[in-house]
Amino acid sequence: MIGKQFAIGKITVVISTLLTLSLSSIQAQASCASPLSSGDFEGQTSQRVTSPWVPEGRVGIDRGLGYSNGGKNNAWMRNVSGWNGIRQRVRLQPNTQYQLTVYVRTSGNVTDGYFGVRDSQQKVFSEIKFGNLPRYTPLTLGFRTGSQTEYNIFTGFWALGQDSWVQVDDYRLTGGSCADVELVPASN
Repeated sequence: MIGKQFAIGKITVVISTLLTLSLSSIQAQASCASPLSSGDFEGQTSQRVTSPWVPEGRVGIDRGLGYSNGGKNNAWMRNVSGWNGIRQRVRLQPNTQYQLTVYVRTSGNVTDGYFGVRDSQQKVFSEIKFGNLPRYTPLTLGFRTGSQTEYNIFTGFWALGQDSWVQVDDYRLTGGSCADVELVPASN
């Protein structure tokens, strides 16, 4: 009799453990996609910056060259003058808190780099200025949207008369809710 009770106790423990594991797995699957697409540049199939990213100035994609922060690809901006950057249009919820992160590495002479969010008219909404970053460094910007729903994520720099470069990888945008998943097609 004691053996049967022990065996029943084991079965009960096994069943309740399996039930707990199954419920935990179901709960972990409930998450939302980011409104930002291709933040790791792994989907870029050429050395040219393509949708959903929009180039601004002299920019490109390093594909499998070992310059990325993670994965095989990253984006770059390089020039001796002018503004050089990339942007992506996203649809966000109005009056909602978000956090935007990117990993950035630069040549030693970069002093005038910017990372942030513009509104639908390309006016700076919120940004961080950066300079010389010899190793990939995460930059994080917290911001609260206004009443608009279209914004542009961007990173770039002003090259001031000498060869300069910036490499970016692993963009991440969090916040909002599952209603944020709609992407806006890129346009120049």
